[in-house]
Amino acid sequence: MTAVRRIVMPVLLLAVAFAALFGSNYLNDQLHENLGEVASDDSVPPGVGTPLVSTRRLTPLLAPSLTAPDFFDTLDSLMAAAPPSACLSVTLDNGAFYESNANIQVIPTESLLLLTLATAHQELGPDYRFTTWVQSIVPMEDGVVNGDIYMVGGGDPLLLTRDFVATLEEGQNQLHTPIEDLAQQLVDFGLVLVTGAVVGDNTLHSELPYVPSWPPSIIEDQNVGTLLGLQFNDGWVQFPVPESELEAEEAAVQADGEAIGHVVADDPPWYAAALFDDMLEARDVVIRRTPRSEAIPDEDVIHILGGIDSAPLSEYYRQILDNRDIETTELLLREIGRFTSGVGSTRAGVRAVETMLAGVGVDKEEFQLLQFDGSGLDPANVATCPVFTALLDSEEFSPFFHGLLPTAAEDDSLQSRFAGVDNPGRITALSGGSSNSTVMIGYIDIGRGQEMTFAFIANQPDAADNQALRELEGRIVGHLATLEAKPSLDDIQLEPLRVG
Repeated sequence: MTAVRRIVMPVLLLAVAFAALFGSNYLNDQLHENLGEVASDDSVPPGVGTPLVSTRRLTPLLAPSLTAPDFFDTLDSLMAAAPPSACLSVTLDNGAFYESNANIQVIPTESLLLLTLATAHQELGPDYRFTTWVQSIVPMEDGVVNGDIYMVGGGDPLLLTRDFVATLEEGQNQLHTPIEDLAQQLVDFGLVLVTGAVVGDNTLHSELPYVPSWPPSIIEDQNVGTLLGLQFNDGWVQFPVPESELEAEEAAVQADGEAIGHVVADDPPWYAAALFDDMLEARDVVIRRTPRSEAIPDEDVIHILGGIDSAPLSEYYRQILDNRDIETTELLLREIGRFTSGVGSTRAGVRAVETMLAGVGVDKEEFQLLQFDGSGLDPANVATCPVFTALLDSEEFSPFFHGLLPTAAEDDSLQSRFAGVDNPGRITALSGGSSNSTVMIGYIDIGRGQEMTFAFIANQPDAADNQALRELEGRIVGHLATLEAKPSLDDIQLEPLRVG
């Protein structure tokens, strides 16, 4: 029966449309005759501004919402099963289509990183690179620097050593700036002796190692490294070694429950200087004094001994999404702040995000957005779902997110969740959350050049895990993907008729 309805309905619609067209032609002829009698003085007759066959009259007949009469009823039922702190915003071709709890504030968790990425793309650009310098206040002569050399942090979040990269799980995005290459660069430049020390300069960004508003539990759990303009390995001085890299005896110790965990450096810029000191000495450079951390003196002439650029920012976008890298996201927000205001702080970055959103019509007061960090880790962050549909629908950022977000055909987790959806590659989305929340934001291609944008965010503070929320989320987005576009006026080549 359903298949027959799908065949018969377009035929009936075409019949209705052409009947309206023929009727309008008759009215058109009569109207011209009457208007001609009134305008016998050769003046321009008054026109009829509204087309007799208009998109206002035909769109309701052709709207996708009529594909399934119970489409909205099903959405209502699904949202009725969601917790009180859940919202759904859906737009169709940039117009409002369905909303549930659109005005309630929810904790957006990692969906906030979309705001950070959009602002970075706008302010810094995809080709932007972080640069870490080695400088001195005296020139190098015959391979000798008669004084200190300064490693000046450029805010690069991915200054990682090879030992640290080896600890990343298989399949993780391993993008990084190989700091060992900078040490080799100095040796190739001819450096053989430093009579002073290697000094770490961390003055580019805020000296606060964490987001000020983060609760102590985030830091005490040791799941997040530090956030400084100069640091190696996310600020970790100690980190687990993969079992594949351990000797048998060490692996046995780990099996007994004595595994090495993460330990953060007391002074990450000093630790970076100390590691760089070791790298140089391993390459036969003599360094007379012990490392320390402080700003390079404000001299008229600074001598550049070497520098290393990061990968372009466009590759950092992908790394952030692949790894949900909190440290990289937060340092990127601080760099946005420095670039836009001269202050490399979290708050300065948030102000830049607010300016970006205002530019696409999202007022933080109207949309009830309250932001404290860039990654969404802070539980004090709140937002409404329309913040994200408005951002993804904006003319400026829609191409950016279409190119950045993975499809259900590319992302394994999305692919498994929508295995029952017809052509799951039509779904492009960010999926994430925490133990008691879930979020999915993205696009669904419904055919005939029409597209749906959606944002679903749900919080359930008392939940032990988010499994039930994720299952509900999958049913909601899966149901949205059942929508099929119907022919538009362009598809049936019906021209609106205007008189006058």
